[in-house]
Amino acid sequence: MLAAALFAFAPPAGSSPGRADIFRVARMKVAPAPSEVPASLQSHQVRIAGEDELQAVARLMLDVFAPESPAAPALLPFMTSLLEANQRTARAAAAGRLAAELSQRVAIGSTIFIAAEAGVPADGAEGGLPLLGTVDLSSQEMELPTHGLTGSLYMSTLAVDSAHRKRGLGRALLRAAEAEASAQGVEGIYLHVEAANAGALSLYRGAGYSAVQPTPLLTTFTRALHLTHADPILMFKRVPCDGAAR
Repeated sequence: MLAAALFAFAPPAGSSPGRADIFRVARMKVAPAPSEVPASLQSHQVRIAGEDELQAVARLMLDVFAPESPAAPALLPFMTSLLEANQRTARAAAAGRLAAELSQRVAIGSTIFIAAEAGVPADGAEGGLPLLGTVDLSSQEMELPTHGLTGSLYMSTLAVDSAHRKRGLGRALLRAAEAEASAQGVEGIYLHVEAANAGALSLYRGAGYSAVQPTPLLTTFTRALHLTHADPILMFKRVPCDGAAR
């Protein structure tokens, strides 16, 4: 859901970030509030990601929520090359694992939208055409046995590539998610955002999301997603119901 991480994400030494880490961080983040510039979207489209595009989605999530750290300085050139090669290998492995987890999420009900160049598939191969943005909308988080909230959906991830921000892509992805929620006939969409994340708060408030007053049930919901350490704000937006979905 931002240009730079507002709280630290640092996997243990020698490890790569996994799906649980990525989603825990992603739930609190967003690209900076983009300006509404409709003309800049004429060559772009927002659509549901295909199975063969989930690798590209995974790479985008990693780039936004767990960016690569600079290689440690080395005394010898070959050591620098070795460190860089190891980092690329670990990065590719992490993207593969995350893509597999995304595929599982889709299989049990997640809808993953992507923003991409119009008419051009996102290449899942390393070095292929990158995605511009993505959003993940699901009911899974709402149905955990710890709280059993039903009747709404949860936005777990919203990410926009750093090279394509301030073009209205964030709002376009939000609109796609809200249209999907309406089509499913649910009441609305919940999301979490870090209290210190002014850009995200501005984006969501501008799009009609409001902070939800905590209740014991909603506090349990936040704890179940392992977000309490990051001073999260739970937000909600009611969406119009598509009568055909009922």
